[in-house]
Amino acid sequence: MRVDLTRLARGGEDGVATSAFPGPPESGKDLHRLRVLRRIVADGPISRVELSRRTGLAPATVNRLVAGLEGQGLVVDAGEDLRTGGRPSRLVAFNRTYGRLLAVDVADRHTDLGWFDLTGDLIERRRLVPNPASGEPRVEHTVRAVTSAVDGPERPPVLAVGVSVPGPVDRDGEVVFAPSLRWHHVPLAELLHEHTSRTVVVENDANLIALAEYLDGAWGTARSLVCIAVFDGVGSGIVENGRVWRGASGTAGQFGRMLTEVGSLRHTYEGFGDLELRLGRAGIAQRAARQSLVDLASPDPLADLMHAVRDGDPDATRFLDEVLDEYAFSLVNVCAILAPDVITFSGAFAPFAHLVLPGLLARLRQQVADVPRLVTAATGQDGPLLGAAASAFQAAGGLAGLMR
Repeated sequence: MRVDLTRLARGGEDGVATSAFPGPPESGKDLHRLRVLRRIVADGPISRVELSRRTGLAPATVNRLVAGLEGQGLVVDAGEDLRTGGRPSRLVAFNRTYGRLLAVDVADRHTDLGWFDLTGDLIERRRLVPNPASGEPRVEHTVRAVTSAVDGPERPPVLAVGVSVPGPVDRDGEVVFAPSLRWHHVPLAELLHEHTSRTVVVENDANLIALAEYLDGAWGTARSLVCIAVFDGVGSGIVENGRVWRGASGTAGQFGRMLTEVGSLRHTYEGFGDLELRLGRAGIAQRAARQSLVDLASPDPLADLMHAVRDGDPDATRFLDEVLDEYAFSLVNVCAILAPDVITFSGAFAPFAHLVLPGLLARLRQQVADVPRLVTAATGQDGPLLGAAASAFQAAGGLAGLMR
């Protein structure tokens, strides 16, 4: 499992923009040092001669800058280049183990912890099952889990922490609300920073899935990507030209809080929104149960419904058509406003893409000018954790931050 942090590390040189990637350091020396380090990350192991050619810097300058990076521990010797046929050159490479990134996925019923190296490879992963899984005890459990993960015996040190939560997060890292956790206005980033003294970034899970999908590269040259994440709630993340679109306060993309009918205006939704109450995992199961299509006592009523559709049950098929009509109704509006290249689906719908996506696509084709690709998320269930690792790297300042 990995997320390609080298795309972020290159700082836009391959067309990837990152909203949190810092500008170059002020001095010309530091700017040259960053240019050399980026090339080592992107192209290494590489010789100093080749570095000089690719950066346009004088050999003496490259030698001096590489020596400084080696002294800091960001660059290591990578042996000899025996391909030249003459006197072999010494190669240098990025020290991917200079530090670690801690990624945390605070999901509806579990917490995943992942330690990543600085190129995005997963080193270690743990799953915790908190009890109770919501309310103030879940906040305390999260703080304890992250503090223990940062202060543990693992070496090298954790440089930054990225946290995924199932709800909108403002620009200060406060969880505005997370209905499945029964959280309201939880200053999670502040709490975790106080307990760990690390840089901490907290982000909505759907945003992080969208970022991970974009960095994965599975969708080629797509510049505009929307992720629909179907869990107990229904979230969405939007990436435009490599940047997560967060809106004025950081809470953009609340697909689950869209209204499904005019009558919804008369209701106040303090927990789950109108759409996700009907079209989230629990909402679909409850509606299906009222029509005697599934048993809510089953471990996975939604899977039971889908299996009935697969087996040709006419009542289950009619019900799924109704659900797809409702999803398409809102997705048409999303396409009209955002015109994405790709819409990815993660969560509860992912295992049943063959039953869901063709029907949605057929409905969109009747209404949308530029029909996007509808696909299952390439990062699967790992999207929140991978996106959290990428956000931690960004929050740490990328390569420029490592050099400070």
